[in-house]
Amino acid sequence: MAARRQRSTEIQIRETIAATAEDQRHQEKVQLATEFDLTERRITELYGKAVEQIGSDKAPVRLGGLYALERLANANPTLRQAVVNVVCAYLRMPFPEPSWEYESSRAAGLESGMPEAERQEREELQVRLAAQEMLADHLREADGSPEKWGALDLDLSRAVLIDFRLERCSVGKARFRGTQFLVVARFDRTVFRGETWFYESDFAGLASFSGAKFLDRAVFTGTRFGWNLFAADVRFLDGAWFYNSVFCGKCNFRDGEFDRFIVFDAHPKIGEPSGGSVGDSLSWEDFPGTRFNFQGAKIGQLAEEPTLPDRWSVSADGTLVYRRELDPS
Repeated sequence: MAARRQRSTEIQIRETIAATAEDQRHQEKVQLATEFDLTERRITELYGKAVEQIGSDKAPVRLGGLYALERLANANPTLRQAVVNVVCAYLRMPFPEPSWEYESSRAAGLESGMPEAERQEREELQVRLAAQEMLADHLREADGSPEKWGALDLDLSRAVLIDFRLERCSVGKARFRGTQFLVVARFDRTVFRGETWFYESDFAGLASFSGAKFLDRAVFTGTRFGWNLFAADVRFLDGAWFYNSVFCGKCNFRDGEFDRFIVFDAHPKIGEPSGGSVGDSLSWEDFPGTRFNFQGAKIGQLAEEPTLPDRWSVSADGTLVYRRELDPS
């Protein structure tokens, strides 16, 4: 009887301990869920407030909204694509080309006698430049820092971008359909990991893709290059389409690499420069009579026959060569 009572007591103690532990675990789960809900609610409130600030009619309030979104994205990796989407949507909002000279007055302050319309344009431009800089700063190649957001998708279709510099960045899918680039646009050493569309975009000034890498197809069909196009050491690993594009300056693809597809017009459209005076420098000294330089560029295992500008062809070793003699016709 004593042994049975002892055994029964031990069983009751074990059951009590197990029940207490289970109850404690349940309380911890409830507490974690409550804290998570509070955190998510707080993040949602901050996100909504920041988006509301971006819609303000006052430039300082819009800037504050952008920086609030930046802090949220730094602290919450799951929000980073959403924040980038909001910033891109803001840059896609209608913005007329400035009625004043940007290059000569970008360092000038807001003068007291300035017309109200010009003042608002200048204030809005500062907000847009801050948004562009935010994207470039956080999309640069990740180094483990929480301020680097990694490769995210961009949709800046039909946006007006001024002095756009997305250099040494890592981008997912990129859509610049019908985008207007004013002053300069630099994508040097940027890695485009997804499909990249510059369909019918307009580069008013310099367009630079030196050292850029396109891991998926890159479409420049119908794009207008208003001045020089610098793309030395560029790598197109899937395909490059420049069909029906307009070239108004030099086009430098020196030491580039083209795999799978390369499509140009046999006689590319040549336009008048709009990004500045290029004078007699339109023709290459090494290649008189052409604006294209493919010297040192290489062609990979193309899936289709390449279409190159006039007098350029592929040699037996896969390099692009220029035929100096003119066609008698």
